[in-house]
Amino acid sequence: MMSRILGNHQDIFSFQELHYFDEQLKGGDATIDLNLSDAVKLYAKLCNIQRNGYFGNQNITPFLIEAEIKLKELNSLQAIAVYKKFIFDETSRNHKSIPCKQTPQNVFALDQILATFPDCKAIVMIRDPREVLLSQKNKWKRRQLSGGKIPLWESLRSRVNYHPITISKIWNAAVNQGFKFKNDPRVLYVYYEKLLRHPELELKEVCKHIGIPYTSELLDIPIAGSSNIGDFTDQRGIDSSKTGQWRKGGLSNTEIALCEKLTERLMHETGYELSGIKPNTLSRIWYSFSLPFSLFLAVLFNIKRLKNPVQLIQRFNQK
Repeated sequence: MMSRILGNHQDIFSFQELHYFDEQLKGGDATIDLNLSDAVKLYAKLCNIQRNGYFGNQNITPFLIEAEIKLKELNSLQAIAVYKKFIFDETSRNHKSIPCKQTPQNVFALDQILATFPDCKAIVMIRDPREVLLSQKNKWKRRQLSGGKIPLWESLRSRVNYHPITISKIWNAAVNQGFKFKNDPRVLYVYYEKLLRHPELELKEVCKHIGIPYTSELLDIPIAGSSNIGDFTDQRGIDSSKTGQWRKGGLSNTEIALCEKLTERLMHETGYELSGIKPNTLSRIWYSFSLPFSLFLAVLFNIKRLKNPVQLIQRFNQK
């Protein structure tokens, strides 16, 4: 949603979720030197994701010649240099000057991003963990809500990925990672619920942070992308009804209680109030018992995406 808002600005080009740092960057080292063949393939793959979508045609052949021509302008073929070249080439191709990248997992690479792009501005979005839980629980339904645009395999993967303990721990890891940059003036923290309730006020702060003028036209975005409701292509703007969905059903008392137990410290720190809901004992035992099996299936369904399993486990164990 934030990416769509900023993409309305005349100078800002909003990218697809490229998943560069969490999937495309082999070995996790952005400074690694690539040979020409690998660099061309990386550039072409980024072109393909951006122009055909993450779930689109995986054939990068049509972009190989373009990639080779563009990379001749580089003195270095470091992985991050190839990425940087693509980002600004694609922004210029769309007649814009400021790239905006929206991949949520980028929070775990924020140190590399700030080091590579010292003039960049980052926006860390924070959302009620119970809302995140509900969204992730229903994420597999996006295939139907989007009119079949999501592949069946991705829908199955989303369903397998859900477990209240897993999602709660990932929320902890992401918020903890984002908070490491509290003293960096380039990083702004925006609470999703505040943005929905007071869009103009919050967006003015975002524009001030970025250094662009605020206009009401920025808020003219389609209501789409929710895991809980269908896409309304004929409705535009900010849908404030997306807050508090977890209170209206969809999560069991045990799911809510587990989430609050695991995220309690950060919920207090971020200003989210605990509901005090108590878990069902048998249900709580079931979720604890099923966790190892859920994790095994999640790894199985995500094996092609897992760049660094050890790092993933370390994130999962954060409190």
